Parts: sequence; structure tokens; C-alpha cells
Amino acid sequence: MPAQKVADEVRLASRIHARLLDAFIDLTERELAGLPPGFAEESLLEALEGLRTARKSYGTTAGVMVISNLSLPRASNAA
Repeated sequence: MPAQKVADEVRLASRIHARLLDAFIDLTERELAGLPPGFAEESLLEALEGLRTARKSYGTTAGVMVISNLSLPRASNAA
């Protein structure tokens, strides 16, 4: 049964990561809501895209549904 224990540990870790990412995504979205258009807004939009991608990955591994699906405009390249 060691293989099952590893799988359970991986699922547990994935659930923890997913939960933390959900909280950070929520925090980032709230911060973003108060920003005027500009570099900081674009930077946070790019960060959200990466966070959501990571969240989907952990959610798939853990069997956790994605709950943060707020549709935001794509960030343009500010450089």
C-alpha cells in the first residue's frame, strides 16, 4: 500500500496548494479592482494568468474544482 499513501499525500499537497492559490487569486483580484489602468494593472493581470494556470494544474491533480473563473481582459505587453 505505499503507492496509495504517496498518491494520498500528493492529493493532499495539491489540495493545499489549490486552496492557497484560490486565496492569492482572490487577494490579487481585489487589489486589481482598485488600480487605475497602467503598468501595475497589466502586471497583476499577467500574474493572475499564471496563478490561474497553476491553480488548474493543482486542481486537476487534487480533484478540486476551479472556483475562480473571473473573466478579465488579457494583459498587453507593457514593455
